Amino acid sequence: MSEGNGGRSAAGTRLNDQDAGTRGSKDGLARLNVLAAIRHGDILGSILLTMAVMAIIVVAFGGNPWTVAKTIINNSLAEEIFLGQTIMTAAILTLTGLAAAIPFTARLWNIGGEGQMFAGAVVAVTLGIMLPAGTAHGLFVLILIAGAAAGGAVWGSVPGVLKAYFGINEIVTSLMLNFLAFFAANYVVTVAWPEIYAQLQSQEIHDNAHFPDFWASAKVDVSVFIALAAALAAWLLITRTSLGFSIRSIGANPRAARLAGVRTRLVTVSSFVAAGAAGGLAGAVTVGGIHHDLALDLWISNYGYVGIAVALLARLNPMAVLPAAFIFSTLRVGSNSLQAAAGISSSFGEVLIATFVIMLMVTGAIRFRYAQH
Repeated sequence: MSEGNGGRSAAGTRLNDQDAGTRGSKDGLARLNVLAAIRHGDILGSILLTMAVMAIIVVAFGGNPWTVAKTIINNSLAEEIFLGQTIMTAAILTLTGLAAAIPFTARLWNIGGEGQMFAGAVVAVTLGIMLPAGTAHGLFVLILIAGAAAGGAVWGSVPGVLKAYFGINEIVTSLMLNFLAFFAANYVVTVAWPEIYAQLQSQEIHDNAHFPDFWASAKVDVSVFIALAAALAAWLLITRTSLGFSIRSIGANPRAARLAGVRTRLVTVSSFVAAGAAGGLAGAVTVGGIHHDLALDLWISNYGYVGIAVALLARLNPMAVLPAAFIFSTLRVGSNSLQAAAGISSSFGEVLIATFVIMLMVTGAIRFRYAQH
């Protein structure tokens, strides 16, 4: 009888221990509930946490978070001219975002959006200066757009071919090509068609090569429609074509795609060509739409690299690139007035963008569509 009582007592002790462990686990889960919700897809929660961290950084730099936020909003959206700048910058970032999103979907890492944009800009300014000034306006613009896209596509094909046929890492080659494209732009600006009365920029393209205005008072032109059309074309490519299916298959499982007969070399080259064309269009927008010349200070704008962040925030969805580009454009344009309004360097906007991307990755708001390994 005592053994039975002892057995029951031991069993009761084990059950009590298990209950305590269960309660402890529940308490631990309760404590982690908010972070878990954020980590697993609560976009709003991710953005709120990101904003809180950004506010702390602003305070650390001696600024007032409310003043900084108000300055960014007012100087990017509140006035017509600022809104126009934001829209035009978003058009460029949409195109460089697509230059990253398309190959990223196939697990191909295109870090060369910057160089592909410069390649398109070099072609655009060359055509804009060399073609006869009397060329019909519409035809001139179409030639400039097509030429810039072709130039970017050719530039983008180089890392694709090297990856597909020689197994050379595309990260290294696409990155190095950025510098080669910059040197090509430097040649155009300083040797081929330098502007006599200004440093580090080329001659202006002919008037007939300027993109037509869409919203003249805000200085918004048809670049907006180029970006929209490119996003739609990329979405159709990825979701509605056999090439897009192959791109997604490789992104989901490269080994299974190869075993299923997917032509990986063709997909690799095609992905980089499409990405390069998008980057080249970004170059066309900068030359034909915004500046009407090629300026070397375009290099410090880092549109190609910010485009990578745009693609990540959009989770590689071509249509989601549009709002993602607008968000980054708002930060970029709005931060230009931080020095005067908040006593913080305008370059602090780059710090905010970097923090924004890192925190959205930490909280899980930025995720790739395919499984991580």
